[in-house]
Amino acid sequence: MHNQDSLIQIYAPIATEIDRVREVVCEIWHDALTLVSTTDANSNKQQAKGKLLRPALCLLGAGALGKKDISQYARLAAAYELMHIASLTHDDVVDHASLRRGQNSLNTLWDNHAAILGGDYLVARALELLTEYDSRPLIVSVLQSMQRMAEGELRYFGQDFIHAGEADCIALADSKTASLFAASCTAPASLFAPDQVPVLHEFGIGLGIAFQLLDDLLDITQSEDVLGKPACGDVTEGKHTLPLHLLRIAMTPDERERLAALTGNTLSVIEQQWVWETVQRLGVDKMTVARATQYIDQALAAIAPLPDSSYKKSMITLAQFVLVRQA
Repeated sequence: MHNQDSLIQIYAPIATEIDRVREVVCEIWHDALTLVSTTDANSNKQQAKGKLLRPALCLLGAGALGKKDISQYARLAAAYELMHIASLTHDDVVDHASLRRGQNSLNTLWDNHAAILGGDYLVARALELLTEYDSRPLIVSVLQSMQRMAEGELRYFGQDFIHAGEADCIALADSKTASLFAASCTAPASLFAPDQVPVLHEFGIGLGIAFQLLDDLLDITQSEDVLGKPACGDVTEGKHTLPLHLLRIAMTPDERERLAALTGNTLSVIEQQWVWETVQRLGVDKMTVARATQYIDQALAAIAPLPDSSYKKSMITLAQFVLVRQA
């Protein structure tokens, strides 16, 4: 089944609220584009229309904790998608990426300077949405997540991957991705059920780490058409992701030398094909999925005590979706 079709089914209990989230995000994205006079405000709409995983986790978490009316959390949920888009905008500048979700990234549409400011603007608008809920713990949680995201990237900036291990890959996935997943999950709980924050935090961390590990695998196993961004971008950037770490370990010295030579270059179709085939031949794809599955299992174990509901069922199905998604 197509990813989008799967998500429509998973999001069924929160369908109305997700539509509202999408409206809020698109409105603010439009506002950002109109700030630059040279930009067609109706362009690049796709960048504001992602999977909405983080808002979904926020809304599903509220429902799973027993809230009857979750519509009041639509704008709360939208804030987490805006922070996610902002982080992608900053990532594109750092990675010199030209495509995002099949369209020109902001740094290509504008330039690096304007793109960074655009990301900052989205963060400011997200925080503005959060202040509507008048909760200090909520704001603290978001700021801690943003801090961890920045710390994760800075800690490994310029680090030689030869001296980094698997634990470093997991730690980076934890900080740069799982921290925002966890903040999204726990947001409603921080407002009306603080005793449940640890449960949803654990779910978000496990799900977020698994998501990032598999996202890194997709980067070296899927085409640009499927990804909506250049394939094997992590190879080009010489990043230390878990799949690439496992790949380097399993390779022969000659193969490692060939892979290292690809750093800094845009890979040809033939070079991409070589990476894909080597990943499969050495079983790196299966090893990565196995590790991701362990974190999914941890996430599911965390929410097992929650009462059964359509929301909890969707959280479980969403975790399973992460393991089988294709982009």
